[in-house]
Amino acid sequence: MRNVNASISVGAAFILGAGAGWIAKGEFVDYLFSHYVPAIITLLAAYYGAKFAFEFQSRKENKEQKNRKIISGNLAVFKLSTMISSLMSYQIQVIDPVRGKYTAFLEMLPTLSQEIENISIDIDSLAFLLGTDDQNLLGELSIEKSRYDAAIAAINDRSVVHRNEAQPTLDAAGMKNGGSCTREEMQSVLGERLFHTLHQSTDQVIYHVDSTILSLKEMSDNLAKALKKLFPDERIISIEMPEERENPAEGEA
Repeated sequence: MRNVNASISVGAAFILGAGAGWIAKGEFVDYLFSHYVPAIITLLAAYYGAKFAFEFQSRKENKEQKNRKIISGNLAVFKLSTMISSLMSYQIQVIDPVRGKYTAFLEMLPTLSQEIENISIDIDSLAFLLGTDDQNLLGELSIEKSRYDAAIAAINDRSVVHRNEAQPTLDAAGMKNGGSCTREEMQSVLGERLFHTLHQSTDQVIYHVDSTILSLKEMSDNLAKALKKLFPDERIISIEMPEERENPAEGEA
């Protein structure tokens, strides 16, 4: 666009200079108005036409780029909400019914294997955040995805141990899941290794699920705020959590 401006400016200056010289001498006035004035009009029309086309294309590209950023940001928030929903569903259906029970490590039922790769966040599409005050969010998003993956892995690992080792051992001993028995009886039937493995894996699952739900929610809130700061007049989605339940840690005391 600068080259077009320069070319038109030089051409217009030349024509106007020549015309002014002829007018001063009183020569070729008719020729000036019949030839040079139309040329100046043509140059000006070309200039404003090119200027308008350039600005229109520039505005279009800027709007498209802005829309892509908003879509990428909202999609990341949506993916975080999907992760939260997945863990909350497990928390409500599997953990909460046995939370605080000394038999939780046995009563907490195994689940079908969950695929970690089903949910992913395109970090590259959020690279525009690197030029803002919230540039650390990219690293934090990556960490949160790792925390979610760790929670799913812990759930899957425990389910394998419970289904493939604990349940057959209990069945062979004639013990029913959820039946009344002492800690010593359970330890005796399962054996030291399996007893402690199942205990530890259950504690890890509860810790990962509870803490990751909270950290994912905080991450989604921070990302939504950063996007709203960048695009104050646009619609940025946010995650609405259910009413705060009783602190899970209190039930385990």
